Amino acid sequence: MPHSRDKGPGSRPGPKQLELPLQGRKPPEAPPAPGERPAPPARTLRVIEGGRQRRKETLETRNDVARLLVAAAADMLLHRITSDRAHEIQVRVERVQRLFERCQGDPILLPILRRELDELEALWRESQDKRRSRR
Repeated sequence: MPHSRDKGPGSRPGPKQLELPLQGRKPPEAPPAPGERPAPPARTLRVIEGGRQRRKETLETRNDVARLLVAAAADMLLHRITSDRAHEIQVRVERVQRLFERCQGDPILLPILRRELDELEALWRESQDKRRSRR
């Protein structure tokens, strides 16, 4: 069966989507009693095609900053960055998160927020560059 995103003959098929059920091996439960809702279906993990292009990693939203903090924690646990660098990133992330909150009521702080985001991004990129140079 051809991939749904195939463009025609001679085109390279895209990657297949994978699903992983998150339900353990247990016997099926009895049907729900009258008036009760049935159990929701098992959740699954799916791998979704990302377009084969790396996403430009700029910090613009609170979610971006939170993602950076999680990545820094993972890098510290995997000994890719030092605990001092991870702490510096954490301090700056906390500062940026406070600025996000303050900017909602006072838009004049937006340039300060942008500067802090740029500095945090530069610190993160420096960490990544050091990690790449050690490989």
